[in-house]
Amino acid sequence: MKPTNLHHVATAHAFIEALFPAGTTLPAPDAGSLLDEVESWCARQGGLGRGLDALLTVLDARFFLGHRQRFANAPLSERQQFLESLTGIQGGLLQGLSMPFRMAMLQDEGVLARLNVPNGVRVPADIESARWRQQITDAGSLEGDDTLEADVVIIGTGAGGAAAALELASQGLAVVVLEEGRYHDRRDFTGRLTEMIPLLYRAMGLTAAIGNTVIPVPIGRNVGGTTTINSGTAMAAPPETLARWRALGLRELTDAEMAPYNAEVMEILQVQKADPRYVGEIGNVIREGANRIGFVQTHDLPRNAAGCDGQGLCQFGCPTDAKQSTNVSYMPRALDAGAFLFTGFKATELLRNGTTIEGVKAEGKTAAGKPVTLTVRARATIVAMGSFLSPVFLMRNGIRLPQLGRQLSIHPAGAVLAHFPDRTFDHSRRIPQGFGVADLAAEGLMFEGGTIPLIGHGMMNPMAGAPYTRFVENYQHTAYFGFMIRDTSRGRVRPGPHPDFPFISYWMNQTDLALFKRGVRELSRMYLAAGAKEVWIPGLRKMGSVRNEQELDAYLNKARSPRDFTITAYHPLGTCQMGVNEKYGVTDSSHQVFGTRGLYVMDGSSVPGPLGVNPQVSIMALATRGARKLGMVLSKS
Repeated sequence: MKPTNLHHVATAHAFIEALFPAGTTLPAPDAGSLLDEVESWCARQGGLGRGLDALLTVLDARFFLGHRQRFANAPLSERQQFLESLTGIQGGLLQGLSMPFRMAMLQDEGVLARLNVPNGVRVPADIESARWRQQITDAGSLEGDDTLEADVVIIGTGAGGAAAALELASQGLAVVVLEEGRYHDRRDFTGRLTEMIPLLYRAMGLTAAIGNTVIPVPIGRNVGGTTTINSGTAMAAPPETLARWRALGLRELTDAEMAPYNAEVMEILQVQKADPRYVGEIGNVIREGANRIGFVQTHDLPRNAAGCDGQGLCQFGCPTDAKQSTNVSYMPRALDAGAFLFTGFKATELLRNGTTIEGVKAEGKTAAGKPVTLTVRARATIVAMGSFLSPVFLMRNGIRLPQLGRQLSIHPAGAVLAHFPDRTFDHSRRIPQGFGVADLAAEGLMFEGGTIPLIGHGMMNPMAGAPYTRFVENYQHTAYFGFMIRDTSRGRVRPGPHPDFPFISYWMNQTDLALFKRGVRELSRMYLAAGAKEVWIPGLRKMGSVRNEQELDAYLNKARSPRDFTITAYHPLGTCQMGVNEKYGVTDSSHQVFGTRGLYVMDGSSVPGPLGVNPQVSIMALATRGARKLGMVLSKS
């Protein structure tokens, strides 16, 4: 008998059959093959299998209470009716259980072919070798434990860690960078999501904040971190954001102070406006609709992707190296300047001498699977693991500060969909985020979007059965656009049951909910003004459908909870934020952790509040500034 990671195989098989019936153009997927794919994911993520088993048990029990038979033994039509009837908490159960099965179905070769979605790209057999690659050492190449001496050790290669590495190495300091993930280049970026998601994302992209709703916040695990999987939008912090930070006591963060750092980042990232050819039809729809309802600040978004050819794979590793994520931009420059990068190493322990940190220990595995420890002794240690992992790492290493892990902001994001039967959006050959509307930016509401991969289309709804299949079939005629809000709500991060799953709590307040609803309303109005036949408003419990502004207002008047909407987030910030003292922050304005010498935080967690724009430029600029100041201190000592 074939070994399995799920105990409730029969229930899972029956669930797949009921969830994905045949439609007009899509046949029902082969349940056995789809289950095999999910099983392979469970084998790589042990917690996933246990979670699915628990949800399958609840599903079976709930069905038995109402039907007096097991779910797997019921007729297909009865199972389909049951799934389509689930709402509220039970609908949330269906969403959670269905996610991995939807992911597998939406990446099925047959489904992709029938919807005219390319599956993968041709990758080069080889690429030109560069000298800096000699500076990369993977844990698998080591034969035993090792100890290194350096001026600075940096944990993480995302926007903050990579920018700090380049600055410090450029000053002639001995820099060692540790990265839990691996280094990948365009030979690895196949565009096949079944390969790219486990390769580049932490926890298969299932990281989420829990509170009065569930908000997915995917983050990366690779050289480049989340910059490898973001959409490439590149904007500096607005003057009003810096003014808010100065009002918190961070008086050094003036426009004049940050301008040269922002300019330096923009130059390295080669920032330029998105090419309208690759923005595509969605840009025309949003421009038309926005102008007709009185908005005038429509524009192609600034991006770090010179030479982009619109393959729509920004979130899954750019196959052409056009997107200047830090694996392409900052880290090669840092290595060329003399830094050393060790991949496959997870930082575990800070080396402490009283109130001074003198380096870090990290753990990896040799090619034979044997544990190996790398000890790096350094005069300065920079934690750059991101807003979810940096505070947890510090907590586990004895840092006790009132604000550690608190003050989490996330820029809650929403999307609205619209059906245009006579327009084709060709999503898979367009920039995922290339167009914007900024009329309400000063009020904390920014509209940004472009296209979405099929997997996003199929995951962004609570439908099941025949309605779900019809929805998937309409992919190429469905417009997607989104918005994000500058949140006033704050969350918290604490250690969780698994290193990949810290406990992230976040409760959206009524002020933010009102602003989020305004985003839904104005974006829906843009679609209707541009001639949409139907507008869909995704929610955790149902997919709202409106055809005019009267129906829109009626729908939004009934929506009183964040759970009435599908909310995602991509910009976690602030859990180790800068402050004037330890009552208000975790680090000072030079990024040094209060009360601990030799320890710094330079990543999104040190950003002192939400920006209202995409944060990668600001994270890089602040890290460059902090590293420049640190380097000057170390050079004098």
